[in-house]
Amino acid sequence: MLERARPHLRRARYGDLTQGTVFSCAKSIRYSKCDVFGLTITARCDVAQDKYPVLNYLPVVKLQDWLRRDGLDILVSQERNEQNGRLRSILKSADVSDALIGSIPLSDIAEIHFPIKEGEKTKNKISEQFRDHIVSMKEFEELNEKNDFNLIYTWFRDKKPKSIETLIKRLIRHEVLGYYILESLSIDDTREIGFVCLLREVQTLPRSISTQLGKGIDHETYHDLCENISLAFNLDIPRGEMAMPIVEVYSPTIEHILQAFSHLFGRIGVADPRPESVSAFLSDSLKNNRGGQEE
Repeated sequence: MLERARPHLRRARYGDLTQGTVFSCAKSIRYSKCDVFGLTITARCDVAQDKYPVLNYLPVVKLQDWLRRDGLDILVSQERNEQNGRLRSILKSADVSDALIGSIPLSDIAEIHFPIKEGEKTKNKISEQFRDHIVSMKEFEELNEKNDFNLIYTWFRDKKPKSIETLIKRLIRHEVLGYYILESLSIDDTREIGFVCLLREVQTLPRSISTQLGKGIDHETYHDLCENISLAFNLDIPRGEMAMPIVEVYSPTIEHILQAFSHLFGRIGVADPRPESVSAFLSDSLKNNRGGQEE
């Protein structure tokens, strides 16, 4: 049995823009100087009947660019959580309260509670672990203060490659909320370099521009069109290039993307049951009775 290739792609039709069309020269807030594509999400029937005031699209970026921006935020947050967890673990092993964290500098905690070469061998080892760990934490924060995403990503690639691997695998399993991965955006190119759809960042295009987009818009035409409208526009067309459809994502992949998009904005959070209720449920369930039957 042949494996069905995904994502499900077909060639974009000249002059035809529809739900699932991917076009070039789109915009995304954090991805300047990167290739950004747009995935149209406006209802297919509205586009077909020309009944839409604006066209909505989601930005799509290369996986390698995502890993250096939104993905990097996730990696940094996870690393900080791991470092803090390790810090608390060392404090616990030395019978030192973790309530000290944030109250006094870590260097002062080291001087007071983790002296070097004093006492038993085991205590000295814990002291070394604590001091080495806070040095690592400081170096990591100093690295982040430089705001150089390439430099920070290189740190993860060299020191924590497993973190990158785990994040990509979570992305593939659709476990990273707000993002959807596509292996490719090309029918002819068999390479799977990876692209990420940014589900949170909905963009709009005026109909006067989107109707031209199906046939392609160059830099000059685009700016001429923008002068005649009062609505915000969201394309970035360099001189000498054109914004135009490049491929169409079709069923069932486009429905799967829209399902993830709908779930993201349609989630409802409610409080967990009260601890007292949980205790009552457990207590009642563990009783030696014949539930539902009269004695």
